[in-house]
Amino acid sequence: MALRFLLCVIAALAVPAYAQSLSDAFNQGATLGRSGNAAARGQITGNSAQSTVPHFTNTPPEASYFGSPGLGTPASARAGACAGGSGAAGGFPEQGCNAVDFSQTNPSRRPAYSISPSDPLLTRARTITADPQAIAGNLAGTYSGCTVQTVTRPDIFETLLCHQYRAMEKVTCQKLLTVQVSWSNSCTPGTWFGNFWVNTWGNGEVGYRYAGIVINAYCQTSGTVRMDFYAICTESPCSGSANIQVDPTSGATSPQTFTNFIGRSWYATDLFNRVDYNGGGCTADRCSFAFCTRYEAEYMFCDEFSGCTTTLINETRACGTFTFNRPRSIATVTDAWDNQCAAFEARLP
Repeated sequence: MALRFLLCVIAALAVPAYAQSLSDAFNQGATLGRSGNAAARGQITGNSAQSTVPHFTNTPPEASYFGSPGLGTPASARAGACAGGSGAAGGFPEQGCNAVDFSQTNPSRRPAYSISPSDPLLTRARTITADPQAIAGNLAGTYSGCTVQTVTRPDIFETLLCHQYRAMEKVTCQKLLTVQVSWSNSCTPGTWFGNFWVNTWGNGEVGYRYAGIVINAYCQTSGTVRMDFYAICTESPCSGSANIQVDPTSGATSPQTFTNFIGRSWYATDLFNRVDYNGGGCTADRCSFAFCTRYEAEYMFCDEFSGCTTTLINETRACGTFTFNRPRSIATVTDAWDNQCAAFEARLP
């Protein structure tokens, strides 16, 4: 009877029985395993071990082995310490030494033996595994939920390849440049600027006695360059004014003399009655024009012996060059890009 039961067990193990497909069985087993994870995890994490495992400790002596260059020395020391101990009589604390003693003494206690390939244990087992149904009978008659299958094919290994790529596509996009031009002027149109002096200082008394002219330029951003000048002096008579408009490239005919001026300081050597424009011109950014004050006169001297003689005087009093920034309109260009290709550029490697 016992032999019949053994054969039935071996047959049940050797002949797979399928109540359903292998994939369904696997899925059911996986579901069952996952359902127990939560309960099992709670028993092995946190402080559960301290309350359920007898003699649990967070600091076992064996923790000192971690990081050692070798385990031979501490293993020999442990075997020596356990040799000849109380064994089972020592209760739970001696279980570690019981295991150490068993590993040291067991090889000599258990006799060695060998099993040849012709041993009845092996030959009969091969007969059962080769055709278990012939020995145990057909299980289909005792359990209708199973089907008997004899599987002889080996495991199948497959190498699967897949390719991932992006399909080629042709797209168009635009980069739009918007150019904005704003204008400003180098000076305020319709105003005078400069206030340049051409004058002599009476006997070197700078700031106290002087005679000359003041020149200003008119702010207009196109056409001719317009300048205005008038007399300044500390003594009377002092009068005269004039203006001149010149081509910024070629200047104007020079010299030009203006005779409607008169001015002096307290010293007669500062006296002038002429203003001369001596030419100049402009570059793209700067203008320079030369002016002088001059005294011109004719004196007649008479005596009873030689009669009368005429003396001509023509003396330059002061000269200067009026230099200023050329009035002009200034263009400021601002570029604004609208890059509609940014999303495509970000995809480039």
